[in-house]
Amino acid sequence: MKKATIALLGDPVLREKSRPVTAFHKKLHALIDTMKFTLINGEDGAALAAPQISVSKRIVVINYCGEYHEMVNPEILESSGEQNDIEGCLSLPGLSGTVRRAETVRVRFRDRHGKERTIERSGRMAICIQHEMDHLDGVLYIDRMDDDDFVYNDEKGTKIAVGDLLRISPRRQD
Repeated sequence: MKKATIALLGDPVLREKSRPVTAFHKKLHALIDTMKFTLINGEDGAALAAPQISVSKRIVVINYCGEYHEMVNPEILESSGEQNDIEGCLSLPGLSGTVRRAETVRVRFRDRHGKERTIERSGRMAICIQHEMDHLDGVLYIDRMDDDDFVYNDEKGTKIAVGDLLRISPRRQD
């Protein structure tokens, strides 16, 4: 199996609202397998959304905190609390910034076979789920930050204003 190419900041697919999956068949399974392979055999990522491999479908694969999830058409049913933590993204390699998210989320999704599932997670896993679900709506973690906030280039030890990154890839306007 071959790793998929990760779409990077500035690629228009990262700003699209993804389409729901309507058919649960071998093509879907192959796509999920490619996403899983890309995630596990790629950079140090926790999760991957289909738009990050240039597929505008509502699919997320998570391999984080000792858990593995394949989420098709996920939706947050409830969220509560608040937490701030540092996030990175495979589509913004080497960059990280502090983002505010819900502390706990309850999510409904379908598995690769179409069976409905619901999970509730808190802490870092809740952050991961919210981050990936944002990708399905064309939202990047920098969109959740103020324009005058900074992201950090972890490799160079420098900082970049969020507003400068948003000039490369502006927030979605719905």
